[in-house]
Amino acid sequence: MSLTVTERLERAPRFTELQALAAQHDVRINGNEQAGDFCHPGSGQPTLTGRYAVEPGGGIRGDFSAQVMGKLAGTFALMAGKAVVTITEKPFLLPEAILRSQLSTALKVFCAGFSG
Repeated sequence: MSLTVTERLERAPRFTELQALAAQHDVRINGNEQAGDFCHPGSGQPTLTGRYAVEPGGGIRGDFSAQVMGKLAGTFALMAGKAVVTITEKPFLLPEAILRSQLSTALKVFCAGFSG
């Protein structure tokens, strides 16, 4: 099972912008402008972990894993022109249509923050 959602992204986010966004959502980044990992250990929200690497051209790629009604895992790529999130593993009880809808909405909101 693989589910991919793509959204237009005018420009790749800068690392400092991602740090600020992560802080707003209680996500901890352990790394620098080249590579690292991130996590969200919230008690009332799903646990999220992942890794990222900044590419020479400015794009960012990584992977993530979360616990949402079971294991949810995938990859992401943020580059000038588009953002792509691919879910490679989802909980059995989470309908694909709901996951696609929620992911599409969240990615659209994320990408809107990096226009111009």
